[in-house]
Amino acid sequence: MKFSIKITQLALIVALMASIVVACKKEEDNARDCSGTPQIDYIRSTDPGKSDSLLVGSFMGSLIAIIGENLCHAEEMWFNDQKAVLNPTFVTENSILVNVPSTVPTEVNNKIRVVFNDGSELLYDFKVNVPAPTVDRVKCEYVPDGGTLVLDGDFFFAPIKVVFAGDKEAEVLVLDKTHLEVKVPVGAEVGQISVETNFGKAKSKFIFRDDRNILLDYDGKNHETWTAAISGSNPEGCSGNYAQFKHPADAAWMWTNELTMQYWAPRGRGNVPVATGLVNDLALKFEVNIIEWRDVRMEIFFNTYAEDHGRDANVHARYQPWKTGKTQSDGWETVTIPLKDFKYGKDDSDDNGTRSIDNLSSLTNITMMLFGPAAGPNPVNVCVDNVRIVPL
Repeated sequence: MKFSIKITQLALIVALMASIVVACKKEEDNARDCSGTPQIDYIRSTDPGKSDSLLVGSFMGSLIAIIGENLCHAEEMWFNDQKAVLNPTFVTENSILVNVPSTVPTEVNNKIRVVFNDGSELLYDFKVNVPAPTVDRVKCEYVPDGGTLVLDGDFFFAPIKVVFAGDKEAEVLVLDKTHLEVKVPVGAEVGQISVETNFGKAKSKFIFRDDRNILLDYDGKNHETWTAAISGSNPEGCSGNYAQFKHPADAAWMWTNELTMQYWAPRGRGNVPVATGLVNDLALKFEVNIIEWRDVRMEIFFNTYAEDHGRDANVHARYQPWKTGKTQSDGWETVTIPLKDFKYGKDDSDDNGTRSIDNLSSLTNITMMLFGPAAGPNPVNVCVDNVRIVPL
């Protein structure tokens, strides 16, 4: 025990002596002739493993070492238009240790500006690395002119510009680092959307108002009319008419017209596959507006060229947003189901899909139906539009 106490006391004495040495060195540096013209020779990392690497830029928050001459009277340091915090302890004649500001610059000139106590300034080229924006998700691909388009991603920083196809710039309504809401400009066309900041530009992977390979739009490309009703006003549509699954659904396994939407190619566009390409490269997409939906799954499946639903024989996808607690949606949303997720036989459990789509080119029909087990009454009011199969 005595030995441990002595070691601890010794450590404290060593730390105290080290601090005195640093303080004395600081006073000695300040006492030197530091009246010459300040200059910066180079900037390096403070990481010992990278100390030989010279820097021309660094990420926000990084600790860097500025090496030069006659630097001891530096009082302010700016990176672009953002002021850094200078600790006098780390300002000497030949070096300054400083953290790059963690706030995003609004005006970018890619320079460090050092202000000295006599009012003089020194500029040095240095880039603060801020990532370009990324667009990861859109709430709904179909939004009318004047409506609000919602994007999620990262590195959304002001000033920001959002441009739709047709060179139509949007008005920004809400801006956060990972969330962006804009007003769709009048005359916006089908195509990708670009998001641009001072630090780069990104284009959406999704296509705004995607019109590729539309199977059903309920404005001309229709399903069997004796199944889910076509509506367009309650709620308001995202692009014209839509199919509406609406029923009290007061029992499980209810096979009823109102909860079924069937498209039979012999009465539609003829013997044309629902899509061409590789299953792993494609996804089924549609817009959905969930007014009420609690406990019965939506089965989605394709069938060969026939006037038949084909439920028993074909492979299914199961769309069940209520499983994650989503029994309503905030307006229209775009749903994406990769074709590789069509993996259920009619009797498979949700945890054990045993099937896959073997021959996409033979499939011409599509059915969407709310059908399955349920825990008591399950009133349903679900709207669907713009059913399509497109590249992921």
